[in-house]
Amino acid sequence: MTTPTGGVFGRALRAEIAHLVRSRWDLILLIAMPVVLMVVVGAMLYQGVVRDVPVAVVDQDHSTFSRAAIRNMEASPGVRVVAQPTDLEAAWPLMRSGKIYSLAYIPRGAEKNAFRQPDAMIVYFNGAFQTVGSLAASAQTTALTNAAAPLIMDRARALGVPAARLKAPAVQVTILGNPHLSFELFLGGLIMPGVLHLLMACASVMGVGRELRGGSLKDWSARMDGRLTAALAGKLTPYVLVFTLWGAVWIAWLCGWRGWGVEGSLLVLLGGLFALMAATAGISALLVALTGDMDVSFSATAVYAGSAIAFSNGTLPLLHGPAFAQVWSVILPFTHYLRLQNEQMVLGSDVAASLGPLLILLAVAVGTFALSVPLAHRRARRAPKPEDLSLHLPARSFGGAFVGTFAGIFKHRPLSSTILLAVVAYAFYYPMAYVGQTPVKLPVAVVDQDHSALSRRLVQEMNATRALDASVVTASPAEAERMLRNGEVDAVMHIPERFELSLIHGDAKGVGLYLNGAYLVRATAMGKALGGAAAAAAEQTLTPVIEATRLLERAPTVVQRPLYNTTDGYGSYAVPAVSAIILQQTLLLGAALFAGLRRETGAQPLSTRSFLGLWAALTLIGSVASLFYFGFVFWFQDYPRMGDLFGIILAVPVFAASVSALGLAIGSLFDRHERAMQILVGTSVPLFFLGGAAWPLFLMPQPLAWLARLSPSTSAIQAFVKLNAAGASVAEVAPELLTLAVLAVLFGVAAWWSLTRQRRADLMRSASAAVSGRRAKTSFR
Repeated sequence: MTTPTGGVFGRALRAEIAHLVRSRWDLILLIAMPVVLMVVVGAMLYQGVVRDVPVAVVDQDHSTFSRAAIRNMEASPGVRVVAQPTDLEAAWPLMRSGKIYSLAYIPRGAEKNAFRQPDAMIVYFNGAFQTVGSLAASAQTTALTNAAAPLIMDRARALGVPAARLKAPAVQVTILGNPHLSFELFLGGLIMPGVLHLLMACASVMGVGRELRGGSLKDWSARMDGRLTAALAGKLTPYVLVFTLWGAVWIAWLCGWRGWGVEGSLLVLLGGLFALMAATAGISALLVALTGDMDVSFSATAVYAGSAIAFSNGTLPLLHGPAFAQVWSVILPFTHYLRLQNEQMVLGSDVAASLGPLLILLAVAVGTFALSVPLAHRRARRAPKPEDLSLHLPARSFGGAFVGTFAGIFKHRPLSSTILLAVVAYAFYYPMAYVGQTPVKLPVAVVDQDHSALSRRLVQEMNATRALDASVVTASPAEAERMLRNGEVDAVMHIPERFELSLIHGDAKGVGLYLNGAYLVRATAMGKALGGAAAAAAEQTLTPVIEATRLLERAPTVVQRPLYNTTDGYGSYAVPAVSAIILQQTLLLGAALFAGLRRETGAQPLSTRSFLGLWAALTLIGSVASLFYFGFVFWFQDYPRMGDLFGIILAVPVFAASVSALGLAIGSLFDRHERAMQILVGTSVPLFFLGGAAWPLFLMPQPLAWLARLSPSTSAIQAFVKLNAAGASVAEVAPELLTLAVLAVLFGVAAWWSLTRQRRADLMRSASAAVSGRRAKTSFR
């Protein structure tokens, strides 16, 4: 008797739900982890905007002007003056140790000789922590400029020059969709959907892969009467619905409770979310059916879903990046979802503009699922093969366990691919998203209502910049705004009527600049470039006013200089920080897989000596991998490196010891080794942002900042960036090194207890259960 397709779907659905209800680890992934990670991300970004960044001032002028500049800084909500060193030499340790992010230098005679010498005031900022450093530098620059304004006006009156002629045209900046430049909206809309996408991928790989027996789906196919299309659909449905629901909960929090609102269609937004989860499920089914190996499928999932945020155009645009990065970005489903989300949630785009990404996601969902079905049928026809997962170490020998660890890693492909191959692969794969370093030739629509020589010069100056491309010139503001909201251009510049005449006559009208608030990285870069182009074009127009021009040339200037990342490149800021996460997660996963394999195969408990041999071997592997990154990879990619070689050599083993111990402790809890990938892969993105590189620790709630330090990556990101880029001394990173040392001891004790004691307890419980079972049988008889 043939079972109807609908019956198989329902049977598979009920069977999967019944399994999930019984499985502790699957419930943790489906329920506990989304809740915890949403709470963490929500709390982390709750403040929203960057405020009270610690800065310093070196005031060698001690004048009315310098005191006014310092008062302006203290009144600014963006920065907090925490130190006033006597000279630059005294200020550099503060910058290297991370106690300040920006430093304003006011030279001697800045007020008295402002119009007699070319010395500039300089604002140095920490380019290795680019987001916070550049924002602090902008706030200090504004404070200095505002304090210098009275000097310029006094000089103008003395020369009899109308003060208005000394003013560059004002640039009125409007950020569409994110007027407050909120990182809560920007990062919250980027991080959490990416995390849910990754968790969904891991959950569905485990759901399908659980039916593999020796690379075959034979048993499961038999239970489902060979109707694998309906069976696969029924099995994946709970995961798609659960993670779509969690995505909707996050949207409700961000757009409802936090009040950011949905500017476009909520229905299209939710439809895109469902399509993303369906596409993720289809890809997972395809990976498992194609490879017949859950470990390989998890590794592929970590590659495509774990790096989805980096290749999504959400931070640095890939418009003119390497061909591989552009193609890979288009292939990844998260890229299309993020575009749809930004269009409907942030910008209020036309529904028609988001139909393209939505249809792509649906096509990926249907196409990958359709491809997985015949592959699953072929997999089901194969006979299962026995698997040798044994991983034994000498019970009472340090040297034997040390050598046996390396033998076990090379014996088992999941271990070698995670601990060794993934480290090398990520060294060249992940940086591909940031090769461009800065936004290049982003499209700008120019609304030219002046049609003057100045407006044409302004377009020329804009095209001469590296960041901008005036691809569209129109006379319709409404048409330009529509293009911006629909993602056809990244910015709009509005040049009003009589703009040139008003500037010449000393009553300059402002230039309207409209930026896409969904992408703060490119918005910041475009704002600087457009402002500079407007100033350059205006300066040429003001050249007939000779006295005014001479005055402008002599007026005090403020120069910004990035430290430790001299090109101010986004890749040189992001990749060194992310490298600590890559090193942690590959070693963490490898150690957890090692411990999970031992528990899964019932290996005998380790002695203290053999545990120390295992720990030492993993620490050595992690140390070599870290030095490979900080030496060769950073040299090859031309990132800031080896500023303090002694500090790096000292910090690397402590970091590797803490991570490997944590991995062993966690892995000993899992009932099967694949749980390591299933549970831990999804933590990578939140752990990076908790590291304080993109969003500083001092802006997080204090309890969360303390909890973040329980992850070795938090201290490692801070320490390695300072040691590599800033050349910080060991004393200047002592708090981070001490934290890593404490974690190594704590996690080492936990791992030792788990691997030397827990298995004995398991064996005792098994023996007790066997005795109880025999007694029950005897009693029944």
